[in-house]
Amino acid sequence: MAASAIAEFEDACKNAASIQEELLLGILRKNACCEYLQKYGSPLTVAAFKSQVPVIGYDDIRSDLERIAGGDRGQILCHDPITSFFTSSGTSSGKNKNIPATYENTVSVVKVLESSYAYKTNYFDLGKGRSVSLLYFKDLHATKSGLVFGPVTAHGIRSTRFRQVWRSSRTTPYEVLVAASDFRELTYCHLLCALLQRHEVEQVECMYAYSICEALRLFQNEYWEELCNDIRTASLSKTKVMDPKLRKAFERAGVFRSKCGNAMEADKIFKICSNESWSGILPLLFPKAKLVSAVVTGAMTHYVPTLSFYAGDQLPIVGQGFFSSEGGIGINIDPLSPPEDVIYTVTPRSLYYEFLPLGATEALSMHEVVIGELYEILVTNFAGLYRCRMGDVVQITSFFHGAPQMAYHHRKNAVMCINNETVDEQMLQNVVNKVSKDAGVEVLDFMIYGDPAAVPPSYTIFWELGNAKDYSKTQVLEQCCANVLKSFNPEHTRKGTDGLIDSFELVIVKKGTFERLMEEAVKNGASPAQYKTPRCVASSRILEALNSGRVHSYKSSAMSKVN
Repeated sequence: MAASAIAEFEDACKNAASIQEELLLGILRKNACCEYLQKYGSPLTVAAFKSQVPVIGYDDIRSDLERIAGGDRGQILCHDPITSFFTSSGTSSGKNKNIPATYENTVSVVKVLESSYAYKTNYFDLGKGRSVSLLYFKDLHATKSGLVFGPVTAHGIRSTRFRQVWRSSRTTPYEVLVAASDFRELTYCHLLCALLQRHEVEQVECMYAYSICEALRLFQNEYWEELCNDIRTASLSKTKVMDPKLRKAFERAGVFRSKCGNAMEADKIFKICSNESWSGILPLLFPKAKLVSAVVTGAMTHYVPTLSFYAGDQLPIVGQGFFSSEGGIGINIDPLSPPEDVIYTVTPRSLYYEFLPLGATEALSMHEVVIGELYEILVTNFAGLYRCRMGDVVQITSFFHGAPQMAYHHRKNAVMCINNETVDEQMLQNVVNKVSKDAGVEVLDFMIYGDPAAVPPSYTIFWELGNAKDYSKTQVLEQCCANVLKSFNPEHTRKGTDGLIDSFELVIVKKGTFERLMEEAVKNGASPAQYKTPRCVASSRILEALNSGRVHSYKSSAMSKVN
């Protein structure tokens, strides 16, 4: 099965340009009757499409989507009926987007997933054991018209095919997965189920590296002793899992194969977890594991060192594919590449792509892109998105046959501009990594806020530290504050010297602040499985939560602690 999926994908890459043109013409012919395309003359050629249909953002079709959600069954955006809405996480922009889906484009996402998994299976000979899949379920909701909306992961989890695959290959019972409503409680259950089957585990996987790191942090700091006790006594902790619905599902699933418990296995796990260092603990806990798999690009690069710490030298970290609520964008066809070198091969059959050079107005087709250049991705699909900005900026690195290969660069709205100079996601990531590494300080998570209304404008960066002892390193943190500002490009330093930017502030927040941000995002509709810490503060609510967690604050100008 993996071999045939790989062959099919590579054949498509050989004919990428013609497949892309056929795909677009098929979309235009099928959807020519819809209101949206009729506004622009219902183009039926590539040239007419590019000249007549505008490049748009989500807000440009928000009113159309609200009509559909409200029950209008007319052919507003596309020919086929909208079957559901995929809700984006909203963590980058500060608000959720509901992306329309039809049966046809949902099938295309599944095909991309199959291709992505095929390469991983082929390289690591997977399929003989079980996967620890740290997935989290978020309830689906219905519009007034009955259309369901929710995270794309929640839609997938509800499918019959997913249920079958999950039950045959994952450590956590399906009934437990869908019964949980609390991130911490489900994480505890995931870990317990994994440890009970630890000799069958062949991979540890999650959508984003953040979620694995958060689960392992909870495991190390709060859970491991209780988990050992549960294994020893064949009982589920009443303090870590209190939800009656989840406890009932856990009991019905028969997770404990013996009611007598397994003291010997509990003692082995206890001994492993009692080691002074948890470096390389994953292969010790799961001796047959072959890899750790998650998205490790973009905002997730910050968590790779932590993931590498737990994985050790034995377990490779494999970058997963590039997926979004709009569709499957690209896959990693070289699973052995280290996280920092992960590139994505564009999937020719899933969406029609255009690449908009930064600062330009004319978008290029797939075969027209130039190696080394940066582009914002535009997508067109059967479900009513036409030349829609995704907000993702990529750099073209090479071609695989006729399909471009690209490195993820940054989110377009994760760029902060104050007084005509910019701080983008990648720049911020590099600065935080360098400064914290040089200082010997572990930064668990971080975010930046720019206040253009201040006179002069100012920057504040928030750090949550990984080690409790680092919070008392006043002189080190003062120097970190100065070094962060110096490490940005020379334009920042010059404008600071000229008084065009106010003194730079480093705020240290208390432990758990960023976890509470995630919990708040989940309450507001984000899926725990799709959550990404936004690097730029996008709302007053987030800023208020960060400021409420203040422990210390340092300013680069005076180089002194201000509270």
